[in-house]
Amino acid sequence: MDKVFDFWENLKLSVLEYLPNLGAALIITAAGILIAFIVVRVTRKAMTKKNVDLSLTAFVCKAIRIIIYILTLFSALSALGISTTGLVAFFSAAAAAIALALKDRLNDIASGIVILFTRPFVTGDFIEFDNYAGFVQKIDVMHTNIMTYSRTNVIIPNSVISSSKVNNHTAEPIVRVQVDLPIPYEADINTVKKIVLDVLRDTDHLVHDETHRDSVNLERFGDSALEFSVRCFCDFKDYWTVYYALTQNIKEALDKNGISIPFNQLDVFIKNK
Repeated sequence: MDKVFDFWENLKLSVLEYLPNLGAALIITAAGILIAFIVVRVTRKAMTKKNVDLSLTAFVCKAIRIIIYILTLFSALSALGISTTGLVAFFSAAAAAIALALKDRLNDIASGIVILFTRPFVTGDFIEFDNYAGFVQKIDVMHTNIMTYSRTNVIIPNSVISSSKVNNHTAEPIVRVQVDLPIPYEADINTVKKIVLDVLRDTDHLVHDETHRDSVNLERFGDSALEFSVRCFCDFKDYWTVYYALTQNIKEALDKNGISIPFNQLDVFIKNK
């Protein structure tokens, strides 16, 4: 019975001696969580105010939160009197093992960080590369999500994007619309130009100013037709609306003026000997 009593007394003394350290560790933990919340909130608000890309904002906020949590963990362990030397060695070994296991993914991570900070494209841009084309939905450290016109969500490793030629169609707010137009050789060139320019003037959503001028030019002599190039400008969001409307309006205007659009044909002459 005396041994049980002595054990209980020693346990109480140990707990009482340990309580200040435990209290300090709890205070440090709570303070760390609060600091992480405040810093992340302020950072996100500041980056949003400066119109920083959402994916970059999320990446920076996540990195800040992880760093503060790690520092809080080491501080709390030190307050408890636990040596962090072994813990640092453990994390170092774990990091080396993880890096070795994910060596094929390190290129994706490095490419993702480069994309996030150099910003060749941002969330919402319409990009085209290799066999992919779509709107950027999200940029993570390892992958980029794009939504195609067929509403398919494609997840692409960042290393694939960084090693490809990327065409960012929304890098500029004003884009050029081009329609290739075949015309019969017997048609009058000036008449065709006048008809198409009238169509351009009457088509909605086009941008007309000194920098962005409509043009109708004879591009080349094709095998079966004169090939004209029709160029105009519009906001990116109106591209397909303008393209389809322009194609239809040109066809209707040519029909009204009796000008047909030729198709590939081959004339065969038989010589009777």
